[in-house]
Amino acid sequence: MSALLPHIALGLGALAAMLLAPKAPPVAARTAAALGMGLAALFAALRLGLPEGMAVPVLADDGLARFGTLIASLSGLATLVYLRPAPPAREGPALLALATLGAALIAGATHAATLFIGLELVTLSLIALFVLPLTRTALEAGYKLLIMGGAGAAALLMGLAFAYAATGSLELSGWMPGPGLRGDPVLALAAGFLLAGVAFKFALVPFHMWAPDGFQGAPAAAAAFAGAASKAAVAIALLRLAAVGLPEPIWSAGLALAAAASMLLGNFLALRQESLPRMLGYSSVAHSGYLAALVATGTAAPEAVPFYLLAYMPALIAALCIAARIGADAQLADLRGLVWRAPLSGAVLTLALISLAGLPAVAGFIAKIYLFLAILAAGNWLLLAAALIGSGLGLYYYLRFVVVLYRRIPPGQDAPHYPVRAPVETADAPLPLAEALVLGGAGMLLLAAGLVPGPFAAALAGLLP
Repeated sequence: MSALLPHIALGLGALAAMLLAPKAPPVAARTAAALGMGLAALFAALRLGLPEGMAVPVLADDGLARFGTLIASLSGLATLVYLRPAPPAREGPALLALATLGAALIAGATHAATLFIGLELVTLSLIALFVLPLTRTALEAGYKLLIMGGAGAAALLMGLAFAYAATGSLELSGWMPGPGLRGDPVLALAAGFLLAGVAFKFALVPFHMWAPDGFQGAPAAAAAFAGAASKAAVAIALLRLAAVGLPEPIWSAGLALAAAASMLLGNFLALRQESLPRMLGYSSVAHSGYLAALVATGTAAPEAVPFYLLAYMPALIAALCIAARIGADAQLADLRGLVWRAPLSGAVLTLALISLAGLPAVAGFIAKIYLFLAILAAGNWLLLAAALIGSGLGLYYYLRFVVVLYRRIPPGQDAPHYPVRAPVETADAPLPLAEALVLGGAGMLLLAAGLVPGPFAAALAGLLP
């Protein structure tokens, strides 16, 4: 029963936020959702070192599930702080709590039902969160996620149906090809549909079209959750599906091809973006490719994928939350001199961008080392070439944004190449305490995991059997 406490806390928090939303002050719903997420994170953290158990027949109670629940809950808390607008979006906290519950279900899913319910709970909650501002760009982002999410759900359901038809089981472990199932065309078809369905949710090429528009048009908090917590949960689901041993070469080769295409196309399309959220949207496609490559190589280091998530999630959340302070669809011009105007925001955004680029002294550098070692150990030269080219492209556009953060402009003089745009909410205003804690915590985590990665890697090594 204790294994279900995080899910119970998230469910009760979401329910309380729903009931409080119509009549109570907005802070009441936010508090209820935050309390549920905080308790879920606490329960998951307290169980990290305990032996593996059985939650219920459709959910795992292992280190990976607890880690997934913990990071989903912490990500939900961090993005809740930056969820805008407060009124009239009273439904926002409840939707975010529901999305967090869905991510926790995905992380522990060992059954087709929990996998599908978790994925759709996240997707439907994010669609509603995307359209909260009711602007043209937000509605477009929500509509694209709705269409692409529906297609992904259809592909996933087809895969689950074919897997059941071939094996007679809805348990993920029951899909392992035995002597009588080797070469079964129905199971091979199931693997193809499952890969397509998960690729939609993971924003892998060619199913990535919703990501850049979603990051640009949706509220920054919703985009941060979509790019961080939900992506982490799907990465854990990919690990569980890979452990099943689905038919080859469809699964590994298909995942590797999608990973290579995502690394190349995501980084290439991010090169000339002037919008910070849109650039992060395309780069998130590339990082989905990096994570998929780690899964496809079957790396012997059990901490590789969790460490990559530990490096990627705080960087993306911090970058998008700072974009939320700058205003709607923050542009490159709006970041000019941010380090001197708002030192904490500028410093954390610098750490986030250089971590996403994979430069030394921050967590992203260690994550890239894991990536290249895994690809080299697998001897997959296609993935190695794609990762090298993609990382080189990423250096350019991440550093392009970093340089602007430190560009000083004399008083009264405007730069010809970076005209000032009037943001909706200036980043120069003093940071509220909660927002400062989120940014400070993200920055310290990126530095700590980059400078002293040993304890983090050792702690994460026990998450996978």
